[in-house]
Amino acid sequence: MHDRLSPAHLAQLAKSLAADLAGEAVFDRYHAALYATDASIYEIEPVGVVFPRRVEDVVATVQFAAAHGLAIVPRGGGTSLSGQSIGAGIVIDFSRHLRSIVELDPREQTARVQPGVVLDELNAAAARHGLQFGPDVATSSRANLGGMIGNNSAGSRSIVYGKVVDHVLSLDCVLADGSRTTFGPVTTDDFHARQSGTSLEASAYRTLARLASTERDEILARFPRLQRRVSGYNLDELVPEFRQLLPVPSMVHALRQREAARHPGELFNAARLLVGSEGTLACLTEALVHLVPLPAARGVLALHFATLADAVAAVACVLPLDPSAVELFDGLIVRMARESLEYRSYLDFVVGDPESLLLVEISGDTAAEVAARIDRAQAELAGQPGLQSTVVALEPAQVAHVWACRKAALPLMMGVPGMRKPIAFVEDTAVALEHLPEFVRRFREILRANGTEGTYYGHASVGCLHIRPLLDTRDRADVERLARISSEVCDLVREFGGAMSGEHGDGLSRSYLNERMFGPRIYQAFRELKSAFDPQGIFNPGKVVEGPSPIEHLRHLPGEQTLPVLTVFDFAEQGGFAGAAAQCSGVGVCRKTLSGTMCPSFMATRDEEHSTRGRANALRRALSGKLATEELCSRELYDTFDLCLQCKGCKAECPSNVDVAKLKAEFLHHYWQRHGAPLGTRLLAQVALLNRWGSRTAPVSNWLAHLPGARWLGQWMAGIDRRRSLPRFSRQHFQGWFAQHAAPRHAATRGDVVLLDDCLTSYCEPQVNAAAVRVLEVAGYRVHLAGLPCCGRAMISKGLLDDARRLAEANVARLLPWALQGVPIVGCEPSCVLTLSDDYRDLLRGTDAQTVAGAARLIDQLLADVPPVQEPQPAAETVLLHGHCHQKALVGVGPTSQWLERTTGSKVQVVDSGCCGMAGSFGYEHYELSMQIGDRVLFPAVQTHDGPIVAPGFSCRHQIHDGTGKRAVHPVEYIAARLPQV
Repeated sequence: MHDRLSPAHLAQLAKSLAADLAGEAVFDRYHAALYATDASIYEIEPVGVVFPRRVEDVVATVQFAAAHGLAIVPRGGGTSLSGQSIGAGIVIDFSRHLRSIVELDPREQTARVQPGVVLDELNAAAARHGLQFGPDVATSSRANLGGMIGNNSAGSRSIVYGKVVDHVLSLDCVLADGSRTTFGPVTTDDFHARQSGTSLEASAYRTLARLASTERDEILARFPRLQRRVSGYNLDELVPEFRQLLPVPSMVHALRQREAARHPGELFNAARLLVGSEGTLACLTEALVHLVPLPAARGVLALHFATLADAVAAVACVLPLDPSAVELFDGLIVRMARESLEYRSYLDFVVGDPESLLLVEISGDTAAEVAARIDRAQAELAGQPGLQSTVVALEPAQVAHVWACRKAALPLMMGVPGMRKPIAFVEDTAVALEHLPEFVRRFREILRANGTEGTYYGHASVGCLHIRPLLDTRDRADVERLARISSEVCDLVREFGGAMSGEHGDGLSRSYLNERMFGPRIYQAFRELKSAFDPQGIFNPGKVVEGPSPIEHLRHLPGEQTLPVLTVFDFAEQGGFAGAAAQCSGVGVCRKTLSGTMCPSFMATRDEEHSTRGRANALRRALSGKLATEELCSRELYDTFDLCLQCKGCKAECPSNVDVAKLKAEFLHHYWQRHGAPLGTRLLAQVALLNRWGSRTAPVSNWLAHLPGARWLGQWMAGIDRRRSLPRFSRQHFQGWFAQHAAPRHAATRGDVVLLDDCLTSYCEPQVNAAAVRVLEVAGYRVHLAGLPCCGRAMISKGLLDDARRLAEANVARLLPWALQGVPIVGCEPSCVLTLSDDYRDLLRGTDAQTVAGAARLIDQLLADVPPVQEPQPAAETVLLHGHCHQKALVGVGPTSQWLERTTGSKVQVVDSGCCGMAGSFGYEHYELSMQIGDRVLFPAVQTHDGPIVAPGFSCRHQIHDGTGKRAVHPVEYIAARLPQV
């Protein structure tokens, strides 16, 4: 219906709905379109998006949709692989506001949660009581419980914990007429009582009663007897005899017994009928779920195999060892992880280049028990065909590395070179374990017969492998292959008595196959159930029943064209500017909130627009022509990029390596070309000139800069928030100090080094570079100054790329002779040094820039493994280390931590603080958000720390002072102060 609505009509509808909401409603096309995609291959524009703050908002939205003939699409993290969370209606995004843990009861081992709660956040709260939510999906850092319930998710340890349906006690829901109810345990008397009356709920229960009676035999005959079946509706929950035929883990059996004791005479649990219904029957507003004990210890045995067939065949030999997980890990994932800035350091459990791995997890009550069981497993599995080597991971950090790589498997694979990508549409099949080797062999035959190959990973322990054919939907022949493969795989699954959806649900990918999989009679029962709960068909239409062809609504289509854009940066490796934006696979790692750096603005705002995915999607749509051409330089797109801090966290932490910092700089370049760069932007880009003149005129410049009138003038001219403190200029700048500095008497045993005398520390904190000179000289280096006017970091960040390129060309010419001689180019300020080593490669595109980039490194990197000539005095204290964002993204804080510990004897505590929130000029222009980001982790960590605080970043030290009143020093200052003789 909404295709016939004009923008003015939609705006009127939004205004009408917003009047009844405590939350927000967004109906303009630009912002609603950010919800047109998820992690699937599909794209459907919604009418608008509602962000409810209370259950009453959900009721009002459902009633509004019903009155206007609009669909409702419930959404959490938007990470669905099958297209469940997109549709042509009103998206209800629960993740922004309805994300509370309402109650956590350790004694009863239950939790009451709102649908927007993220799994990792629930588990962090439960872990304080030794508990967890059992199903552990790979997307745990951003998966909402509502979405997990909608999909009936499982995860790697389903051999122990089963599926979400096994952990749901009751669900509070809004029905299609706006009424509210709770679904939970139902006794025989309750069942009869709930069928009386004329309400929608009573009608639904009458349908359940009829289907339980008439379809019992058909359910027993047609439902696959597998643990990992999430296709269709859970009508099997109405037939107790069928549940007894399923393979059920012992823990799940214990949970069912506990429920039976709590609810004697229970006939069935109506909540389980809604689990896995993909938001097509009702709208979830709250859930009561089981929690289960955390294992005391876990270890992993990584089995390396020469072939996929060898790995699959070995699964049957592994299961008698009572593992808590057996995961298949494709060799392609290993190869892609080795190319990833973030994940390549996690591959300490991989030997060589295996074609497939089995990750066998053993859990137990003690670390000693786990180690002993893994030893026995190694002995019993020795001699398995194709087994090349085994690696044991027992230390928690190494075990975490294994699972970090496993959880990143999907987005890592999306980075495979070429236009064909491993796409999701038949990736979720499940068969009985005894059939798995033959099933995989036949599956590969289907792919090869259709001229392609696939990637293989997933839950081998329960016969549910995620097999993804390599296809490009921009190729018409590949679209035809997609349709054929989907149909042929369905026939294969039916032959083996399996399920098309073992974890990721039906969605737009597989709903159309449900009649073939279950037969016409069960499929008609599905239709009747849907109609009973949702007579108007407003809840997520086209999912589970009446599904479209899998080649409808594709995100990328044959003949797809993108706007030609002549870029300053080199985007050749990403397939151009549009290709760099389209690298986003939609899996939503950027929506994590508990760890890492990416994405600081999303962590603070919880707004999809201000996530890496949101920005990439907005730019992709503008470049694809799906928005008006002028959108490429629109104010809306500017606002989308404006809150990007250019921390580069996404370049490393996004497994698909979407580099939004680079995309933003290029976008701003084109935006300024169209609209002209304002004075404030040009002033802030000239930070080197401002600092140089500020130093020359100090202390007068400091006095003037801190006058109240100057604060107002700074806000008016350059957008500098008057609440933000300004750096103080030093009259005795670093270059002046160095000119008077006497070289040491001892020989420069390590040769020459060039120090990047950056414009931040040189004029505002000259003691930092002075300390660097002292430390380098003590280490045996002869120090020369780079003497660059500026590295161009501020110009790049502000999108003044023509100016930045000219400056970079001059800088490379000045530094090239040193680099060609093999002389290291080092610096103390991460943003400046890493501009040379990272941005210059794409800005200049030549071999000279590559040479200089290869020579540039942080002083920490150079000296981490170089013992000083004179041993420093040990410091018996704990140092809190906050790393700079660019440093964390591109080189890590490991060298800094190691250098501090080795040279001072101090214990270093690295705080997982993400971005400090300052990010160059960002904290001056966006004060409130900047402080909110800092207050997430960094400020509390600093305020509760009694010892020294070190931070390599100039902006970070400034932010720490403004946010906590404490002073942080550069690591080189901390070390230099402890050298006995300098």
